[in-house]
Amino acid sequence: MPDGGERARARLRLVSAVLLFAGALTLIAVLAAPDPDPSDHGALIACAVAYAVLGLALVFWRTPPDAVLRGLCPLGTLCATAALVVAEPIGLIPVYYLWPMLVAAYFLDRREVVANLVFALVACGATLLLWVDPVLRLASFLAVASILVLSLGVVVVLREQVLALVTRLRTLASQDSLTGALNRGAFEQRLDAELSRTRRTEAPLALVVFDVDHFKAINDSFGHAAGDAALRAIGHEVAGAMRCSDVFGRLGGEEFGLVLPDTDIAGAAVVADKLRRRLSRAAEFTVSFGVAQSAGDRSPLAMLDEADRALYAAKHAGRDRVVRSDQIPARVAAPWPRAAF
Repeated sequence: MPDGGERARARLRLVSAVLLFAGALTLIAVLAAPDPDPSDHGALIACAVAYAVLGLALVFWRTPPDAVLRGLCPLGTLCATAALVVAEPIGLIPVYYLWPMLVAAYFLDRREVVANLVFALVACGATLLLWVDPVLRLASFLAVASILVLSLGVVVVLREQVLALVTRLRTLASQDSLTGALNRGAFEQRLDAELSRTRRTEAPLALVVFDVDHFKAINDSFGHAAGDAALRAIGHEVAGAMRCSDVFGRLGGEEFGLVLPDTDIAGAAVVADKLRRRLSRAAEFTVSFGVAQSAGDRSPLAMLDEADRALYAAKHAGRDRVVRSDQIPARVAAPWPRAAF
């Protein structure tokens, strides 16, 4: 079945149209060649016209339903079968079965590919049995079956490998490889989406920003491997504590963010404190937290700035603690220099 994306659906429709046009042109080319037995020309012309009409229908039918998209490959098999029935001699007509099978192998899932393969082999075998000279039956069927099975296997394996590679590249583009958290760009996109949802539903939304206390000292005293281990520990512990709806990201260096949908600032502070104690037990370092809550039409950057100011208030108060943005003095307008902490 098509993957549901409009671009994939459009490609399936247009590729099927192109193959139908190619089939029509191939039949016309066959008819133009010298033929000692022209008795099948009328039927082949009818097949070529039918191919062309079906191709045009697919070109102009921009939004066919799923049932039609599912039926394009079986339709191609029926077209190949019709040409095989009327061809005298059959020549290379059985190769036409390969075209819809390649489309199926590229666009459909494995179960549908197998179903289309079985349908093609049954259609080809029945046609050869009923309308083709007995001398050619077995050889033609074995040739078609071997070509289809081998070609489909290669295309399906290559397609799945490409999809796995694309999925991995997408993950790497949005995920921090060290901690498993989202990178800053992907995190801000998710925060923006959650803020938009919050404005529609008027549900609370909280943001927690936190980082490792004295992280530079860890690197200087024990090396960068120890620093990486500390960051990995944070990623592991947060992933084990967060809900499925929460959004976890690495904002840069040793600083992380956690979006908590349907949570107010008081609830987020409780979550942050539980996470602080969990990290303190699991690792030999402490973490400071700043918590903010969405309000009005606040942008992701404004909310990050408010949570960041709360984080630096926690640093200024002695570290290893949680500070809410509504608890810091109004005169605090910007974070203290990061290097001081």
